[in-house]
Amino acid sequence: MKIDVVMPTYNSNKGLFSLVLESIRRYVPLNRLIIVDRYSNDGTVELVREKFPDALVIRTYASLGYARYIGIKYVETEWFAFIDSDVLVLPNWFNTVSGYVQYERVGAVECSYINVQDISRNQVIKLRGLTKIDANHVVMHRLLLEELNANAIIKHGFVYARSSLDIVLVKKDAVRDWTPNPYLNAYEDLALTQHVIKKGYYWLFIDAPLAIHGNPPRDNLDKMRASIRKGLWEGAGIKYAGIPRSYIAIYALTRLLGSMYRLVKYKDPFNLTMRVAFIISLPSNKYLVVKR
Repeated sequence: MKIDVVMPTYNSNKGLFSLVLESIRRYVPLNRLIIVDRYSNDGTVELVREKFPDALVIRTYASLGYARYIGIKYVETEWFAFIDSDVLVLPNWFNTVSGYVQYERVGAVECSYINVQDISRNQVIKLRGLTKIDANHVVMHRLLLEELNANAIIKHGFVYARSSLDIVLVKKDAVRDWTPNPYLNAYEDLALTQHVIKKGYYWLFIDAPLAIHGNPPRDNLDKMRASIRKGLWEGAGIKYAGIPRSYIAIYALTRLLGSMYRLVKYKDPFNLTMRVAFIISLPSNKYLVVKR
C-alpha cells in the first residue's frame, strides 16, 4: 500500500527538516508528497523540490486548518498521512500503524513520539536501535468532546478528545467532507478528530514512540520565546475549534494553576509563560499566525 503525505510548511527549513524529508523517503511507502506552503522565504520549497522533484507544492496564505483541508483535496490514495515538517519518522512507523487499516470503522491511527528537547545524548544513541515495537503496546481511541466532563478537563485537559496531527495515518473517506473554519489555526487537530469521530469512525492512538518531534531550542532565551509564541498562537486560535466557552475557561484556569505548581516544584518558568500568553491572547485574533 502506497500513501500520499500532506505536509504544511512555513519557513520550515531549519533544525531537522532535511532529515525529516530523508526519513519520509526511507520509511514511508510514498505515492506523492503534497506540500502546502505559506510562502516560505527560507529555502523550504527549494529543498523539498531538490529531494522530491515530483512533489506537489501548493502556496497559500490560508490558516493551518485550511491548509490541511487544501492538502486533503489533492490526496489520491485511500489512506494518507499528515507528517509535519519537524517530525522525524522512525523505521517501524508505517508497519505498525498500517496494521489497523484492515478494520472498516478505523478512520485514523496516530502514535506517540519522543520530543527532541527531552532527549539526552545517551538516549539518542539508544534510539538508533528503535526499530521494533513491543506487541503489547496500548491502543486507545479518542472521545467526543461531549463525553468529557469538567473533572476530566481539570485533570487531563483535552487530551482524550484531541489528537496530534504531527504524524498520523488517515482514511480519506473519513475526512473528505471536512470543511474547517477559515480562521482555524491552533487546535485544528481537535476539530478534525471530532469530525472523524462524529462520522462513526474510531480515531486510534498507539502508545508507542514511532517518531521524533521538534527542533531543539538554542538556549533558554530561545526556549522562552518559543513558549510565548506557542501560548499566543494557541490562545488566539482555540475559539475557532468548536470547543464550548465553558470548557475553554476551565482549561485555561486549570492549566495556569498547574503551571504555577510546576514553577514551584520543578523551577520550570516556561510552562507558566506559555499559559499566561495563552490567556492574554484569548480575546484577540492578532496572533492567529505567528511569524517564524
